[in-house]
Amino acid sequence: MLVKVPERVFDELLRKLKIQVYEYNSRIKEYGVYLKPYHIVYKNGKQYIYIGKYWYKLDKKDGKLKWIYLGKKKPDQNLPDPPAIPDYTIIKDIEGYIIDEKALDEIK
Repeated sequence: MLVKVPERVFDELLRKLKIQVYEYNSRIKEYGVYLKPYHIVYKNGKQYIYIGKYWYKLDKKDGKLKWIYLGKKKPDQNLPDPPAIPDYTIIKDIEGYIIDEKALDEIK
């Protein structure tokens, strides 16, 4: 069931999940690929926030970083398994954040 949560609850949830992704990315940096910490899609006045869902590699060119999308699946089977982040979409609209209740339960 989808529930609305205050910004402070969302911020705490996002902080915890991002820490998991950052720690994982530190462990796999030798592979040259990364699990993108979070990705925001803007559509119809809403923001859809995806956490640790997409794989990228970084390309450094002319002193700039460019994220190159690799997909949703682990690009190299030799990589350790990524953190168990719930595969739920978080929606932000003018009224606040909407999150699947199961995601909140799994993070506690």
